Amino acid sequence: MTNRERPNGNLASLLCALSFATSLGLSERMEHGLNSAYIGLRLADVLHLPNEEREAIFYGALLKNVGCTACSAGLAAFFPDDELAPRSDFMLVDPTRLNDLIAWLSRNVPLDSRLPGRISRLLSFLAQCGPVVKEAMRGHCEIAELFARRLGFPEYVQCTLRFQWEYWNGKGLAYGLKGTAVPLAARILHAADTLELAYGFGGPAAASALAREQRGARFDPEVMDVFLALQEQADFWQTLEHESAEAVILAMQPPTSADRMMADQIEVVCEALADFVDIKTHGSWNHSRIVADVAVDMGSSLGLGGGEQTRLRCAALVHDLGNVAIPLHILEKGDRRSASEWEYYRLHSYYTQRVLERVEPLQELAPAAAATHEWINGQGYHRHLIGEQIPLHGRILAVADTYAQLRQQGDQLEPADALRKMRPLVGTQFDSSCYEALTASLSSAHRVQRTVPKRRQLGNLTEREAEVLRLLAQGQSNPQIAEVLFISRKTVEHHLEHIYNKIGVTCRTSAVVYAVQQGIA
Repeated sequence: MTNRERPNGNLASLLCALSFATSLGLSERMEHGLNSAYIGLRLADVLHLPNEEREAIFYGALLKNVGCTACSAGLAAFFPDDELAPRSDFMLVDPTRLNDLIAWLSRNVPLDSRLPGRISRLLSFLAQCGPVVKEAMRGHCEIAELFARRLGFPEYVQCTLRFQWEYWNGKGLAYGLKGTAVPLAARILHAADTLELAYGFGGPAAASALAREQRGARFDPEVMDVFLALQEQADFWQTLEHESAEAVILAMQPPTSADRMMADQIEVVCEALADFVDIKTHGSWNHSRIVADVAVDMGSSLGLGGGEQTRLRCAALVHDLGNVAIPLHILEKGDRRSASEWEYYRLHSYYTQRVLERVEPLQELAPAAAATHEWINGQGYHRHLIGEQIPLHGRILAVADTYAQLRQQGDQLEPADALRKMRPLVGTQFDSSCYEALTASLSSAHRVQRTVPKRRQLGNLTEREAEVLRLLAQGQSNPQIAEVLFISRKTVEHHLEHIYNKIGVTCRTSAVVYAVQQGIA
């Protein structure tokens, strides 16, 4: 990881980590985002679109599902103990059409003793489908827009992500835009995304059938005519099946003003990855950033240089990336997980390694990030490494992660109490030198104790608005916020209206993500 300038296009490689992770979270093939980018660019070529439109389509395809973790709770509330939460194939369903929903149900509901409960929850979901799906759709799109804004993408890329789920006929459940009111890049991105999903489930025939069926309804008819002609070409689908597909698609990337120095990009994207995965559960908000703070202080105590500390920080930021592939109800159970759920949960370190090793600029972070749960005595997971088989950075992260969890969760122990609880595990779970480094870093006279990252950025919000947003992120209702702040409900409503306008969102889910990103929550 150096500071030298590299050719344009490094950002695309880095964003593959977000794309691969979101695909795991939605039970898609990891290549879904890249494949969608390919379809979108092929359509853009035939339509002779300018570079701005191509940029919006390509990077939109890599960022489009980054809101999946934050929005999972809304849908999972109807499926609390189950794997039946709607995932990628649900995106092919039109929620306004009862036949589509029944067909999805018949494909996904196992015929076992839990069938009555599953049907009851699904019926509850269908009864409230409109508002729930609208909140989820808007949140999904607006969170992607927030991430694009944070990564420095221009406004037209952000706009494409915001309107990525609008239908040509105006029946999209997010904003209800119709026809040419939907930006062309967003129309193409939605088509590429959905048709690639159909291709993944049923091959070229399924994609072709969906294009014909939804031409003029879900999809822009002109775009569908181009697609139907394109997919008749022999090389169109073959490109996606070739082992070099990833390299070929990345070579197609358009330039973007968001690309900049590689070393800076890596840290910025790792921070985005940290927030992406930590937002999935309330209990994990800011966890990866706190682990990164603790790990860097430990690294300083161990005498690591600046470059080593930067690599350590980046590995800490992405150490829980694989959690995106773990069902929400298993993550939220914590120590109450059953034996089988623990086995499932332990796969998250494998998924972390799998994603990072697929992304060339992040490959060097994989050994440490995936070793966070290894034990010195070999009884950890997922590779059961022993002693110095575990990379030093991995041993540091193991200590930092446990310390951060003890400070954040459950009894929220004070530093001295957390150290006392960890001490008996030195030599079995923890490396003794790393534990001593934690102790030394905590006792340093110059150290500022941190329980949340130092990044409270209000932007153009007032202090009062930030306080309202913080309470909103805690799950407080409008009346509860009014009671806590000794103001009227009407005043709370006015504050929320101003907050939403200032940060450019329209729903609670998006506002909460903004609060977490800015360190307000």
